[in-house]
Amino acid sequence: MPFSEGLRIALRALWANKLRSVLTVLGNIIAVTSIIAVVSVIDGMNGYVKDKVSGLGGDVFVVRREPFIVTSHEEVDRLRKRPRVTLQDAQEIERRSFSIRYVSANVSSPHRVRFRDRYLDRVDVQGQSLPILVPPNFEVEKGRLFSPTELERSHSVVVVGREVADKLFGGAESLGKEIRIEDQPYTVIGVAAELGSVLGLSQDKMVAIPIRAYLKQFGALESISIPMKASGEEQMPAAMDEARVTMRVRHHLKPNQEDDFAVESSESLESFWKQISAMIFSAASGLVSLSLVVGGIVIMNIMLVSVTERTREIGIRKALGAKRRHILWQFLIEAITLSTLGGVMGILLGWGLSEVLRMATPLPSTMNLWSVVLALVVVFLVGLVFGIYPANRAARLDPIEALRYE
Repeated sequence: MPFSEGLRIALRALWANKLRSVLTVLGNIIAVTSIIAVVSVIDGMNGYVKDKVSGLGGDVFVVRREPFIVTSHEEVDRLRKRPRVTLQDAQEIERRSFSIRYVSANVSSPHRVRFRDRYLDRVDVQGQSLPILVPPNFEVEKGRLFSPTELERSHSVVVVGREVADKLFGGAESLGKEIRIEDQPYTVIGVAAELGSVLGLSQDKMVAIPIRAYLKQFGALESISIPMKASGEEQMPAAMDEARVTMRVRHHLKPNQEDDFAVESSESLESFWKQISAMIFSAASGLVSLSLVVGGIVIMNIMLVSVTERTREIGIRKALGAKRRHILWQFLIEAITLSTLGGVMGILLGWGLSEVLRMATPLPSTMNLWSVVLALVVVFLVGLVFGIYPANRAARLDPIEALRYE
């Protein structure tokens, strides 16, 4: 029997029992929908983490008091006992390093920013040194950045983010205006270019002031971060080692003592996210596998019912010369078609679900071709494996007994 003819017979049989067919492949639909949605979100998040969250660049790393990711309350308590990272640390690293091109410094916290009778709460007030390495791609779109002299002398000048400029000045000219950060006056000298958002949190609700002015206003005892740019990506290991050695000397650590600071790069965040995504994918794969097994058992059960219902038809086909392999092939195609149609419906629903998540939540999603191909291959194999027994049972029927079946 040609494959096309077997496919037509299978589709006619499925169409004759539409509701039963849909209910039969419900397990496959749920499984494929779940895996497509999960893989789409994970792939979207992989690109998002690489571009947005950990997009420091391949030649930029940061020395901090604590790592970017803290996974337990006990670790938080332990990290609080670490010594502060200071501007003096940054200056010493810059003096001692040979593989580092730029050494910067920053610190931030949320505060109220006001212009006349307008104000914004929880604005990210960033104390910045020069050059500004974090956030990456920071640029001044209008006006200028503060100068080294203004930085050294703690001048009260500020570069405002796009959202702050729009909400405080309402489209009017902002340069030269005086705003207040917790009642301390600052003169606006620049407006930053739009940075966008990360997981729904705006990066443009910020202001940048000289770091010495920040420490003067909010307290010199606050720990800072020290972003650094290596001379090149190939110099990253040497640059990180130089910064680590300098910090250990500054903190008087013995050779057998662990670091009381963190040296972080984009790879640190990417590695952490890959561990999380791998766990999510493993858990989803386990649930999907269980759903596929259940779906396969349902398909096998319905195919056995179909063999019983069409016993007389099988007897007639054998009486007219159909061989065992023809009957086997017919029912096997029907089982594979049933399973694959469930997979196609699941792919469409999974794509729709991932699009809804992308539009309704901050979660990004990207549907890749490999996940679609994998889903189709899996449901094909489910139909093949769980369709063999019913098809073989149909093929082994005795034609005389089949013709007598009522």
